[in-house]
Amino acid sequence: MDKFEDRLKHDAEQIDTGDTTALRARIDASIRATNRIRPVPEARDSGISLWWASSITGLATALIVIVLINLNQPEVPDIPAEPVASETVPDYIEEIQGLASPEIRTADFTSPLEDELVKLQADIERAEKTVKEKIALSF
Repeated sequence: MDKFEDRLKHDAEQIDTGDTTALRARIDASIRATNRIRPVPEARDSGISLWWASSITGLATALIVIVLINLNQPEVPDIPAEPVASETVPDYIEEIQGLASPEIRTADFTSPLEDELVKLQADIERAEKTVKEKIALSF
């Protein structure tokens, strides 16, 4: 580390940092060309601030949009009232009772549902096995 530090110091001493007259003249000219910093005068309030102007503009735009939406509504045609049924359900029940009564039996769905449950359990077990294999391969 000491050799590196010594070398850096030696290289720094070799750099020519002399102040030439041309450089000094340019620096002096730049300093003379600058003006003294003066405070900026405060802007006068024109009465209506930007906040009020933007609020009024937004309100006017909202009103225009509301009016345009309401004016462009399609006309809804008058739908004539449907005639009311003259007969009621009890009148039809008396006619239906005279017909032959249908034969009613309970449907037997237990065996197909049990088969579906067995197939579903097998699918779940296969999926679980596949996931475990993929997890084992990833590690």
